[in-house]
Amino acid sequence: MKKKVISVVLASAMAMTLAACGGAAPAAEAPAAEAPAAEETTEEAAPAEEAPAAEEAAEAPAAGPYDPASAGDVTIGFGWWGNQVRDEVTKAATDHFTELYPNVTFNLNAQTWNDYWAQMTSFSSSDTLPDLMQQDYAYFEQWVEAGDLLDLTPYVESGALDLSKLPESIVQTGVSASDGHIYAVCAGMNAPGLSYNKTLTDELGIEVPDNMTWDQFVDISREIYEKSGVGVLWHNLNSENPITYFARGKGHEALFTTEGVTVTPEEMTEYYTRLKTGVEEGWLFSTEKCASVDMATIPQHPLVFGSDPSVRSWCAFNFSNQYLAFANAAEADGIELGITSWPEDNPTQANYLKPSQFFSITTDTKNPDLAVAVLNYLINDVEANTLLRAERGIPANTEVAAAIAEEVSKVDASYPIIVDYLDFVGDNSSAIFPPLPGYAGTVNTDVIQHLTEEALDPASSETAEDLGAAFVDEANQVASSY
Repeated sequence: MKKKVISVVLASAMAMTLAACGGAAPAAEAPAAEAPAAEETTEEAAPAEEAPAAEEAAEAPAAGPYDPASAGDVTIGFGWWGNQVRDEVTKAATDHFTELYPNVTFNLNAQTWNDYWAQMTSFSSSDTLPDLMQQDYAYFEQWVEAGDLLDLTPYVESGALDLSKLPESIVQTGVSASDGHIYAVCAGMNAPGLSYNKTLTDELGIEVPDNMTWDQFVDISREIYEKSGVGVLWHNLNSENPITYFARGKGHEALFTTEGVTVTPEEMTEYYTRLKTGVEEGWLFSTEKCASVDMATIPQHPLVFGSDPSVRSWCAFNFSNQYLAFANAAEADGIELGITSWPEDNPTQANYLKPSQFFSITTDTKNPDLAVAVLNYLINDVEANTLLRAERGIPANTEVAAAIAEEVSKVDASYPIIVDYLDFVGDNSSAIFPPLPGYAGTVNTDVIQHLTEEALDPASSETAEDLGAAFVDEANQVASSY
């Protein structure tokens, strides 16, 4: 029985940072049609009504690979969040599937991160989710609990969904802790990555090392600010990502548990001291400067856009799968980017590999066998992944990742850069934290955001000790009431 989506799914998702998720962009056009207005998009994204046999197929998945040509004329709904590059490459891959199977067309629904989760939550409440949806590592358990995601285990067992070329550790990231079944498949490998203005650092004669400590990062930021006036934009204001990275560097095995947060007031005092010191010294954006820039879209991000140095950032705390979109935007401004790990006192302990996003099939699909065939194509087909250009991350299918390298590198110079970077992270990282509990989203919106704003406000009377104690106390209060 499908439950209603719990409200925390939406609250959690809207709190996540741009850096984790791929950036904002206009919605992709549906095939052979202009992009619909917002109110029309919601209605069109519902899966199309299909042949009566589809309902029976949900009960008993086909044994072995399914032939999409046998489905009759059908439209498959596919929703994701992302950026303009992601929209274009995803449409190219689905268009190729339609070339192979002209009876199958797609209703594509691309949204900004916040709009995506708001819309998907609305669709869930009316049982009109698209057949395939992009999912996030932190939140897919909540969608499983709500009954929104199809159990893919029978399809893997039958061979209809082939995960044999994916590392078992990556397959396991899509397994629900609730029942040990597979509900999501990794769409690409990813890692935290500090994209930086290499043109600027080269001009200033500054070398940005890998595995930077926090003190090295501060020294570089000070020097850049003193020589050029370019500062640092600190993540987004309402994300747990920087605190998670900080906690990992301190040796914690999770930031959130069912009982509350693992970090201590003393540790969080150190965290907020970093922010307050950066603002006092001028190189870290204050709340006033944050309000004057666009943190929601990559083309307007201060790393790649700004009228003068005072509103530019020499780096962006994002993830490796965003490097292409940032690099494309930077190229228009004559900037070459570099990428390295986020700074932390113990960077190898802090860094990690993760699924960039997942693909899941929803329980609202009327065509589960066909949806699985499309998912299998997205994961295992070389041509599909050549067209997708590893924009969501390096393909989890290791054979496909190698097979597309030459062609993708011709159109995306970042591909070998990110392959090398992920190899580096693989050798200099520790295990990923478990998925976030449901209350974490409320901590983002109700705790992290206002405390970060206080830390970055030069006029604030709150000390770092005040903020550190408040974080632990307020986050634990949220956990206890969940």
